[in-house]
Amino acid sequence: MKHALLPLVAAALLIGWVGQACAQAEKRKVMVEAPTLVEVTLYLETTGTFRAVNQVDLVARVSGTLEKVNFNDGDTVRKGDVVFLIEPEPYRISLAAAEAELRQQQANLQQAVSNAARQEGLSAKQVVSLSANESAVAQRLAAEAQVEAAKTKVRSADINLSYTEVKAPFDGILSARAADLGAFINAASAPKLASLVEPDPLHVIFSADERQVIAIRRAMAERHIDLRSLGAIRVEAGLQGDATYPYSGYLDYIAPELDSATGTMTLRGVIANTQRLLSPGMFARVRVPIVTRKALTVPEAAIGNSQLGRTLQIVDAEGRVATVKVALGEKTAGGRREVVHGVREGDRVIVKGGAGLRAREVVEVVTALD
Repeated sequence: MKHALLPLVAAALLIGWVGQACAQAEKRKVMVEAPTLVEVTLYLETTGTFRAVNQVDLVARVSGTLEKVNFNDGDTVRKGDVVFLIEPEPYRISLAAAEAELRQQQANLQQAVSNAARQEGLSAKQVVSLSANESAVAQRLAAEAQVEAAKTKVRSADINLSYTEVKAPFDGILSARAADLGAFINAASAPKLASLVEPDPLHVIFSADERQVIAIRRAMAERHIDLRSLGAIRVEAGLQGDATYPYSGYLDYIAPELDSATGTMTLRGVIANTQRLLSPGMFARVRVPIVTRKALTVPEAAIGNSQLGRTLQIVDAEGRVATVKVALGEKTAGGRREVVHGVREGDRVIVKGGAGLRAREVVEVVTALD
């Protein structure tokens, strides 16, 4: 019986040896990559709101009938365009009357000057009394004052006439008008005729806590930037649905004090809006670069999870697999991640083909996988 089992045992040993040899011959193939040293930027990331840099109400400053509306609601206007015209004729008449009064007062002044000169000559010859000469001088001074008063009336009437043209103070977009053609406008109540909003650039208003503000100020100090040169600090913004921050600008304001109720400080950036995709009132995702440093990075896809925490698989000099625990930092461009601790520049990190590998398993490093 024993002799009958010997061939079976030998066959089993032979099959096991062949299987082991095949396993050793068919090593798992993996792709590796050395950690890359790149510049990593630490950002302040928060949310904010877009607001107009310039936004004003176009207000009537004289009373009268709204005679012309030169633009439609939502139109773009240029600085100096006449948007509304309030009936100008009464103010032209007032100006003409003021100019006529000025001419009359100038004529009176000319007569008073001639009379004063004549009285002065007669007084020198003692033909008239001293009091008559003094009276002529007083009349000349009064006439000069009347001319100045008339000039003031002309200036006032001219200003009132100019106010009949409600002009755009800057390039912008009109809101819906609040008064219709032919309506009587009462300047005493300072009625708003429409609003004008400058679409480009826009402000983005956001907040930062005390720790973040200190980090920004330290970064400013390191780069020798003060509040007068805030434009050197970049601000990036995106809408809620944006995966990135496609809109950029610069920091132009930091509030001088912390809000004790919220524990935050208000900051403001200026964001270019050349394509007019942004509007005041929209919510924004905001980030501000605080500091840039050199750091090792690996592909995000190479990072795994285990009972140890976040891990990477590396291949040692003998081709054996080891799993190392790593401490991660900031995300970087191209789907990479900063590794603060756990690997070095020369390590071979498995970036593809690492699924299911066992510790100390021998693998074959290749440049590409089928």
